[in-house]
Amino acid sequence: MDNSINQYAIGELLDGRYFYIPSYQRGYRWTEKQVGDLLRDLLCFANDFANEGKEKKQDQFYCLQPVIARPITDEDKLKSMFGAEYNEGILSHGVWEIIDGQQRLTTIFLLYKYLLDQKGWDAETLKEEEDGKELYHICYATRDGSTKFLEGLTMKTIKDSDEDILKDNVDYFHMANAFKYIGEWIKTDGKTINIRYQLGGSLDNIRNSFFKLLNGMSDTKSGSVQILWYEIAEVKEKNNIKEFQKINTGKIRLTDAELIKGLFLLKKNFTSSDKYIKQSELALEWEYIENTLHANNFWYFLQKKGYDMPNRIDLLFNLIYKKNSLKEISETEWDVKIKEIDAQLMDARQSEIFRFYYNRFEGKIGEDLQREVATAWDEVMELFRTLDDWFCTPSIYNYIGLLSQCGEDLCRLVLHFEYMPETACRDDFEKYLKERISYHLRGTKVDAENKQILNTYNKDHNTIYKLLLTLNIHLLNEQNQKLGSESDVYKFPFDVLSAQNWDIEHIDSFHTNALKRDKDKQEWIKIAMADRKDELKDDELTALKQKIDENALDDAINILKKNAQEVEVDEEIKNTIGNLTLLDAATNRMYGNSLFCTKRRIIIERIKQGVFVPIATQYIFAKFFDEKGTNRSLWTKEDMEAYHKYIYDALIKYIKLEEVEE
Repeated sequence: MDNSINQYAIGELLDGRYFYIPSYQRGYRWTEKQVGDLLRDLLCFANDFANEGKEKKQDQFYCLQPVIARPITDEDKLKSMFGAEYNEGILSHGVWEIIDGQQRLTTIFLLYKYLLDQKGWDAETLKEEEDGKELYHICYATRDGSTKFLEGLTMKTIKDSDEDILKDNVDYFHMANAFKYIGEWIKTDGKTINIRYQLGGSLDNIRNSFFKLLNGMSDTKSGSVQILWYEIAEVKEKNNIKEFQKINTGKIRLTDAELIKGLFLLKKNFTSSDKYIKQSELALEWEYIENTLHANNFWYFLQKKGYDMPNRIDLLFNLIYKKNSLKEISETEWDVKIKEIDAQLMDARQSEIFRFYYNRFEGKIGEDLQREVATAWDEVMELFRTLDDWFCTPSIYNYIGLLSQCGEDLCRLVLHFEYMPETACRDDFEKYLKERISYHLRGTKVDAENKQILNTYNKDHNTIYKLLLTLNIHLLNEQNQKLGSESDVYKFPFDVLSAQNWDIEHIDSFHTNALKRDKDKQEWIKIAMADRKDELKDDELTALKQKIDENALDDAINILKKNAQEVEVDEEIKNTIGNLTLLDAATNRMYGNSLFCTKRRIIIERIKQGVFVPIATQYIFAKFFDEKGTNRSLWTKEDMEAYHKYIYDALIKYIKLEEVEE
């Protein structure tokens, strides 16, 4: 039998089955906060159904995080595990080794046990009153007495227990503490919650809400608690200790992608025939998609700087889920709905995307099942091919990468692309992308008469960053268009943007008096003198030597600034976009508050070393905006104004798109 993934209600686990906790796992250790968080979530969920006038949720269950288990059916092994306590009832009820999920299963056990205690029910009464239900058993490989202590828990046994025994046995202590805390929580927090829901302060009502929820089955309309059950096949020679270590050291997490992969590749999906899809073909295509997405140059044109996923194929399933949720909604309402969906998906406990596919395949068998799996996988491949086509088209790649850095939800672009008429062409899609860029640049303030962008560094940092990034994208696309090329050389390296921590930097240093320590001033003077050696006159060199000998370092700096014609410009002008560019943090640290000629030398050296420098930044230090052809080592007020005008002319079509269209 192969690995399988199912979704069970807690009520369906109340059949007397046995959960075996192996020796490599620690005992029960949930804190009061963890127990309280679970109780709060369950009660609030239950109250949403009980409170009249509230709209019921479409999915009428609360979903716990996955449990990873492995069935044990070999009778000899069971006899070895249970020893003298083994009986045929254990085999008939079923035994599962719990690889991950012990803490959750134990907490649910303690809650159910507490509720039975408050009702005064024993095991026989539970069977009679609740249609044969029997609380599951938790057994331990090496924790002698823990099973007996757990199953014998009542408020009375805790009260009568020797406190020294509880203190000496850490497992007993945590179990008893959680059991007592459940009662305390219901009397305090639970009562407060029910009053807030206008359901009164009856403690019995609170307990009944929990009891009804835990007894709920998968088809119970009034709500249930369900759990994702990832079952490892018994016949597989797996090392369960290694599986547990991987899961609990963060190396493996059962993300939606891993659960969905299990769904798609289940053997039963392919037992009828391979008429619609082959298992090996699907597995190879899955691997190809994963490998492509794990190339950072592909990933970071789709995602904002610094954002990542453990399994990047999750992005595709996320997009498909969103597409399905938005298909009946007007584009004008997408933003609001996307925010709602994102908030929903943030709750990892619900595994919304996995359940989307689980519900899609559930109940289908044979050829019907294979057809549905093939259709679902075709959707994944179609989406991937669309993204791959965008990646291979430099202009679209650049625009989408820019939008991703601005925070655009990729789902909006995918949906718009799919909804475009068959007669639409690439230019139509590019026009839409430019409209979306214009939307993200809506914070830009312009003086159309003087052709100036009015945003400043200290007030509009985020807008300035987007404008400078847009400028670089525009320059690459313009070059690409003029040459009619589809070469990758005209694609902006968004992976480098993410890796190098780029930010806005002043071309003419903003901090005029940033050098505080004599050591820093001396280093600045040394570098500046080396960079200005061909321009320094004899009298300036004499004056410099004298000032340095007198330790009048500020005076020496002023001599060098005057020689370089770096006069003080109004700080307001320095903060405009005409004096700003994008640069990586490492380069900025190297040139700091140096003279422009020093900065220029460092930038050129970095380019020679193979460091990526944005094209607009290269233009600045190559003095492309100097119409008069003055000294390449100077950055003057006229340079700032010329650069500012260039930016305005290049970007106004994005900023004021509707006014400049012909």
